[in-house]
Amino acid sequence: MKKILFILFFLIPLNNIAYANLNTLKCENILNKNKANIVYGQNFAKEEMSPNIWLFFQKIKLETNNLNIISIDDEKAIREWQIDLVSGDATLIPMFDPSSNWLCQNIERQLKELSDLYKSGALSGYEFETAKKKLLSN
Repeated sequence: MKKILFILFFLIPLNNIAYANLNTLKCENILNKNKANIVYGQNFAKEEMSPNIWLFFQKIKLETNNLNIISIDDEKAIREWQIDLVSGDATLIPMFDPSSNWLCQNIERQLKELSDLYKSGALSGYEFETAKKKLLSN
């Protein structure tokens, strides 16, 4: 019983603190419209390559407006993202395929784009609210 209480009071709260300040990027390949989600923090990064399939990155370099994350296997880079967090321009460098250009946006930028589309008349109020609700629920 003491072990269970120890786990409940000490280990579980520590686990939540480790991932408290994570950011999310939704990325889309410019040419073929493939999608990926990236979750990152100062010392943590993972990519959702398809629903519920995550790749974790061992090297994370977050400097001002640039995020570089690298997944390594047998001391070789198998997947690397270079992302400009301001413009959203990103390059994916997989191990066996050619590099590709992506656009990665955080939730704030996506909400601003939706708002701009609504203000310009490209979206109705209903379309705006539906898209906003879908974005915020993910």
